[in-house]
Amino acid sequence: MKSIILTDTIKYDGSQIAPLWAYSMGIKGDSIVVFHGPMDVTFENMKDLEDEKAGKTIKGDDLIHFIVERFDSPASMRLAYYMQRLLIVCIRDVLEKHDVKTTRNGDDLFVKERKLTVSIASAGVASEKIHCGINITTQGTPHDIRTAALLDLGIKDWKVPAKEIAEIFILEIDDIEGDIVKTKSL
Repeated sequence: MKSIILTDTIKYDGSQIAPLWAYSMGIKGDSIVVFHGPMDVTFENMKDLEDEKAGKTIKGDDLIHFIVERFDSPASMRLAYYMQRLLIVCIRDVLEKHDVKTTRNGDDLFVKERKLTVSIASAGVASEKIHCGINITTQGTPHDIRTAALLDLGIKDWKVPAKEIAEIFILEIDDIEGDIVKTKSL
């Protein structure tokens, strides 16, 4: 799995979870692409049917965005959600090293009951996709949701934890792949 951190600000609107988004930037194969910028998920790009039916807004002025794509044949929605939970656990572990204590509820991380992350997983014909965003600031987040942000928690440079999260996630995936190829089947 390849990792790349894009330093330019990119607005996440949900279209980045489309298949082969990373390939359109020259990144071939399994990847985790990290960038930062605002988020405003349009209804045509919303994947969570409950959020869509409720007319929820998914937005914020600045987040770290992780886009994971893993190619598998056939791709699996179940596997996408398992990988999403693994990514969330990796984020929690890295933040803990930066003295940020979080609690996990499913695919969300909270700091003192304030929501720190937003995440979705899906699958297409050839790949599983994940988007996870971590609030850098609480500015621009929906008013009906109590949110937490990295700046308020003492993390000033988003690239430091972002790089660590991508690296530990790749190590976990590589470790799993290594276990698969050395294990006898039943």
